[in-house]
Amino acid sequence: MLNSEFIKYGAVNLEDITAIHLNGDFDSVLNLLQGQVTSDCTLVNEKTGQISSLCNEKGFILCNFEIIFDQNKWLIIIEKNLKDIFLKEMSKFLPFYKVSVELITAKVIGFTRKKDQAMLPNEHLILSSDLASLSLLIDGNDEYSNDLDAISFDNWSINRKIMGDHLIQLEETGKYRPHELGQHNTRVSFNKGCFKGQEIIARMEYLGKLKKETRLIIHSNRKEVSEFIVIGQSYLYKETIFSSCLGKIDRF
Repeated sequence: MLNSEFIKYGAVNLEDITAIHLNGDFDSVLNLLQGQVTSDCTLVNEKTGQISSLCNEKGFILCNFEIIFDQNKWLIIIEKNLKDIFLKEMSKFLPFYKVSVELITAKVIGFTRKKDQAMLPNEHLILSSDLASLSLLIDGNDEYSNDLDAISFDNWSINRKIMGDHLIQLEETGKYRPHELGQHNTRVSFNKGCFKGQEIIARMEYLGKLKKETRLIIHSNRKEVSEFIVIGQSYLYKETIFSSCLGKIDRF
């Protein structure tokens, strides 16, 4: 895997992440999500979650998050400063599916494990590659610390970038479509039915020609990426900066 030497394995308490409980019967919540988010929620189970996005009608990303099914609850795992965007968009449809929402107080632990390393019973896989897997545990205690090193939130975020998951921040909501950030490969299903923004996103997939894309650039100073648009936040590790950079394909 490209840049795999920078992957840090271990666990981190994701303090800036919150959980939203979509409260309703299983099929009602599933049908609600299927019509709104970019991923195929029929693939979610008690061990496997998924990374996903919510877009507007024009196909621009409003927020990124994870979907898991934990102890008979559909949960949206999302940055605290993006939760209001998700809640505002979904609130329009909740009555039609008899679903309500509840913010829950939950400790969210993120794990970066080596491929095929055993997970804890209530752990949920969200992203995997040839060398690493990312997973989440809700309301985790400190028992995991006996067999895993602690990593920082920056390490966790860098791991995501190395694995091709480029996330937006609050100020970037509604500015980019999935194809520009590579999310059409990681967060969008083209096999399920319609979802918000699907028509435009599908047109870009099958008829469009991609002129810009986002890649991870590892650099020693910010001037080195001045010709690109930096997506999300850059992270520093051992005097090396990791940035998700959007630019014309021929510039990479």
